[in-house]
Amino acid sequence: MGRSTRYPSPTLTTRNSVVQFCPAPVPRTVSVWYLSAVRTLFVSALVLLACGFAGGCADSSSRPSGAGALLVIPGGPDPVVLRVSRSGGLVSAYAYPALDSVLWRSSFRAPALDHVLGFGAEDGYLAAMDTAGSPVRVDLRVGTITVERKDTVSALSSADGSAVYALTNRGDLTRFTPSGGDWRFSPPLPASALFAQLDGSLIVAGVLGKRVVVWRVRPPGQAVSDSLSTDVGGEPQALAQTIAQTAGTVGDRIFFGANESVVVVSARDLTKVLEVDLGDPVRAIANTPSGDRLFIALDGDLSLVVVDRFEEGVSGKIKLPSPALDLRMDPLGRTLLARGAGDTVFVVSLGGDDVQGVVRSAWRGDLPLVLPDGSIALAQGENVVLAHPVTLADGRAIPGGAKDFWHALRWNGFRPRSAGLDQPVRFRTSAPRAPSDVDDSAAVSDSGVVPPTRSAPPPGVVGVGQRHGAHPCTTRGQRAQYRFHGVVRHRAR
Repeated sequence: MGRSTRYPSPTLTTRNSVVQFCPAPVPRTVSVWYLSAVRTLFVSALVLLACGFAGGCADSSSRPSGAGALLVIPGGPDPVVLRVSRSGGLVSAYAYPALDSVLWRSSFRAPALDHVLGFGAEDGYLAAMDTAGSPVRVDLRVGTITVERKDTVSALSSADGSAVYALTNRGDLTRFTPSGGDWRFSPPLPASALFAQLDGSLIVAGVLGKRVVVWRVRPPGQAVSDSLSTDVGGEPQALAQTIAQTAGTVGDRIFFGANESVVVVSARDLTKVLEVDLGDPVRAIANTPSGDRLFIALDGDLSLVVVDRFEEGVSGKIKLPSPALDLRMDPLGRTLLARGAGDTVFVVSLGGDDVQGVVRSAWRGDLPLVLPDGSIALAQGENVVLAHPVTLADGRAIPGGAKDFWHALRWNGFRPRSAGLDQPVRFRTSAPRAPSDVDDSAAVSDSGVVPPTRSAPPPGVVGVGQRHGAHPCTTRGQRAQYRFHGVVRHRAR
């Protein structure tokens, strides 16, 4: 037989009269190392086989970061998607992402909508313009819809969805509120753009030759409170058209494109905060929700110009495959959509200021639309397809969704009301109490005044018959009736 190996024998040691058994260590045998090596080779072969057939290992390095992560809706008010037929109909609300279950429906029919002007979460008013150019107000609380067709308008603006300011074809300014049109103003010169403010005032921009004039009016007054005039050059007609196409408001600032410049004005005192000459005519402007950056598309330029609020000038450029015809910002500032030729839409990631990819969608007043979780709703034929926010791959499809007008908002107004809010207010009754609740009801004080009554003490409570100092304004007879001024609770035995 083979050569034998001798191992040390166990030993007995003592410490403080306690016997301890200390066996000698047993070395590994050759068979243990052999099996371990076989297992390692076998597992490695399985991993390589899986990577080769499934392609998982090869694709993991090429997949974008976050492609496999779950889509998350940022915290805040409830995400809601409103949909209404593009030919007009009832407005339906869906709790996103449950787009197959109606949460709320209006009581009246809405006309065919073109785009949304503003929304006020306080009152639940949504202001929009229909395809005929008339202002529309949707009351999301009671389901009513109001359409103002008294005047033919060329421009509309609303800051809170309640008050809608309009520029009529006659050149007048008017205001539509839930109570009706209650104000009309004739501007000192033709207006090109309206900027409704949350404080109820209205800022107006117009063209006078090669100058842009900005002024403020506070309804229902007729006086111009502030004004600003700046020379930007260019033809008056083209200048007025550029201002109307690029006008916008964010926070305490308004902005617009004027010929080859971008002008930013403080809404507080109408002082010019920034004016940047870009060298080419301005075609479209989109702002981040904070207003810190403006993205400008120029005529025939392949790059988007980035203007930074703090740097007070151009901070960078984003190169596109083709010139952008229009821009649309994500409500949360994560993604910028740039319209290309045909049905091409460039998706720009604002985290890295680079082109993330290209998607296909018809460009309308509502779509494409960035939804609360970052998915992009695309109009493809008669359907709406939700593209993944990272990979831009086509995901969920909503059959017939492109036949509707879409709008996304964040609002808690569709939450169920507490039942106690609808109960009438109840006041304490003045009817006389039962005789059992009145103590010494027949007793009359020396002055002829009936002493106050009291309710019977609850079970386990008895009055304390000791007297304390009475109020100095009470009579002697009244003080005798005030016996119960303390309680003592008995413990059950």
